[in-house]
Amino acid sequence: MAGAVHEAIRLEAARAYPHEGCGALLGRAAGHVSETLALANEEAGSPRTRFTVSPRDYLAVEESADARGLLLLGFWHSHPDHPARPSATDRTFAWPGLLTLVIAVEGGEPRELTAWDVEGPDGPFRQLDLDVSAD
Repeated sequence: MAGAVHEAIRLEAARAYPHEGCGALLGRAAGHVSETLALANEEAGSPRTRFTVSPRDYLAVEESADARGLLLLGFWHSHPDHPARPSATDRTFAWPGLLTLVIAVEGGEPRELTAWDVEGPDGPFRQLDLDVSAD
């Protein structure tokens, strides 16, 4: 992951606090995140503990990535005042082949960022190594 992406996720997660923040992860090759696009959390019922990306925003991300020769690699979201570990709800909505990054935000301060994926529609989350480059 590019260092600028890591910093952008930290800033956006802090800005969204006490609600969950979220965004898309883009890059030219699987596993190499070079950009993030912050997305509005459209969750109306429980934005502190859940996030929802609107279909309109999802399509806009796909179109933006395609237009620039990038791939949608996955999504990140924050866990306000909870660990950077995916929840059962996160697993329900995770897509095989897409990264899931989770960042803990404690009292408005971004903390640990973890990376996860799932193998197959019924597989559990698998934690991945997260390397942040100096750009």
